[in-house]
Amino acid sequence: MEMNSPEVEAGTKIHFTVANALNKVELMQEKERLLPFLRKELNHYKIDIHLNIAETLQEDAVYTPQEKYQYLLKINPTLDTLREKFDLDF
Repeated sequence: MEMNSPEVEAGTKIHFTVANALNKVELMQEKERLLPFLRKELNHYKIDIHLNIAETLQEDAVYTPQEKYQYLLKINPTLDTLREKFDLDF
C-alpha cells in the first residue's frame, strides 16, 4: 500500500494502483479487513476500494553482439559511420 498513494474519486471511491497482479491479490485480501474498518471509523458506508494494475513497458534484453550493435545504433545513429570508416564487421 505504500508503493503508490491512493486517489479519491467523488468522495466514495478509493483507487489504488499496484505494480502487478500479485500485489492486486494481496491487496484484495487486505481489502476484506480494511474496508469494514474504514466504513465504521469514517461513518461512511458508501466507500469502496478499486484496484488497478499499472501498465509497465519492458524492453527486450540484448544478448548477441548484433543485438547490442542494433540497440546502440538506435541510441546513436552515427555509430554506423564509425563502423564503416574503420571497416568493422561482426
